[in-house]
Amino acid sequence: LALRIEWCKARARAHRWQEECILLREEMRRVESFFEWQAGVWTSRASLSFSDPITDGGRRAYALGQAALRKTMSARCTAAW
Repeated sequence: LALRIEWCKARARAHRWQEECILLREEMRRVESFFEWQAGVWTSRASLSFSDPITDGGRRAYALGQAALRKTMSARCTAAW
Protein backbone atom coordinates (compact mmCIF):
# COMPACT_ATOMS: atom_id res chain seq x y z
CA LEU A 1 0.00 0.00 0.00
CA ALA A 2 2.81 2.43 0.89
CA LEU A 3 4.44 1.80 -2.48
CA ARG A 4 1.23 2.70 -4.30
CA ILE A 5 0.93 5.92 -2.32
CA GLU A 6 4.50 6.90 -3.18
CA TRP A 7 3.88 6.04 -6.84
CA CYS A 8 0.77 8.27 -6.86
CA LYS A 9 2.68 11.13 -5.26
CA ALA A 10 5.53 10.80 -7.75
CA ARG A 11 3.09 10.72 -10.65
CA ALA A 12 1.34 13.85 -9.37
CA ARG A 13 4.72 15.63 -9.05
CA ALA A 14 5.60 14.66 -12.60
CA HIS A 15 2.29 16.02 -13.89
CA ARG A 16 2.81 19.28 -12.00
CA TRP A 17 6.29 19.67 -13.55
CA GLN A 18 4.91 19.01 -17.02
CA GLU A 19 2.26 21.67 -16.47
CA GLU A 20 4.90 24.09 -15.16
CA CYS A 21 6.99 23.58 -18.30
CA ILE A 22 3.97 24.27 -20.51
CA LEU A 23 3.14 27.43 -18.55
CA LEU A 24 6.74 28.63 -18.67
CA ARG A 25 6.95 28.24 -22.46
CA GLU A 26 3.69 30.18 -22.86
CA GLU A 27 4.91 32.90 -20.53
CA MET A 28 8.12 33.30 -22.53
CA ARG A 29 6.15 33.43 -25.78
CA ARG A 30 4.08 36.25 -24.33
CA VAL A 31 7.15 38.12 -23.10
CA GLU A 32 8.68 37.97 -26.59
CA SER A 33 5.41 39.15 -28.10
CA PHE A 34 5.20 42.01 -25.59
CA PHE A 35 8.73 43.19 -26.41
CA GLU A 36 7.92 43.13 -30.13
CA TRP A 37 4.74 45.13 -29.47
CA GLN A 38 6.67 47.67 -27.40
CA ALA A 39 9.26 48.01 -30.16
CA GLY A 40 6.45 48.83 -32.59
CA VAL A 41 5.03 51.43 -30.21
CA TRP A 42 8.43 53.13 -29.84
CA THR A 43 8.98 53.02 -33.61
CA SER A 44 5.65 54.75 -34.17
CA ARG A 45 6.55 57.34 -31.53
CA ALA A 46 9.73 58.07 -33.46
CA SER A 47 7.66 59.16 -36.45
CA LEU A 48 5.67 61.71 -34.43
CA SER A 49 6.50 65.34 -35.05
CA PHE A 50 6.17 68.13 -32.52
CA SER A 51 6.18 71.89 -32.95
CA ASP A 52 9.78 72.30 -31.78
CA PRO A 53 12.23 71.13 -34.47
CA ILE A 54 15.16 71.49 -32.07
CA THR A 55 13.94 68.76 -29.73
CA ASP A 56 12.34 66.58 -32.42
CA GLY A 57 15.71 65.01 -33.28
CA GLY A 58 16.38 64.11 -29.66
CA ARG A 59 12.92 62.67 -29.17
CA ARG A 60 13.23 60.64 -32.35
CA ALA A 61 16.67 59.34 -31.35
CA TYR A 62 15.38 58.35 -27.90
CA ALA A 63 12.35 56.56 -29.35
CA LEU A 64 14.46 54.68 -31.89
CA GLY A 65 16.89 53.73 -29.13
CA GLN A 66 14.04 52.36 -27.03
CA ALA A 67 12.71 50.42 -30.03
CA ALA A 68 16.14 48.91 -30.63
CA LEU A 69 16.43 48.00 -26.95
CA ARG A 70 13.07 46.20 -27.01
CA LYS A 71 14.03 44.33 -30.19
CA THR A 72 17.27 43.24 -28.55
CA MET A 73 15.39 42.04 -25.48
CA SER A 74 13.03 40.06 -27.68
CA ALA A 75 15.95 38.51 -29.59
CA ARG A 76 17.63 37.51 -26.32
CA CYS A 77 14.43 35.83 -25.15
CA THR A 78 14.18 33.99 -28.44
CA ALA A 79 17.81 32.87 -28.21
CA ALA A 80 17.46 31.78 -24.59
CA TRP A 81 14.29 29.79 -25.18
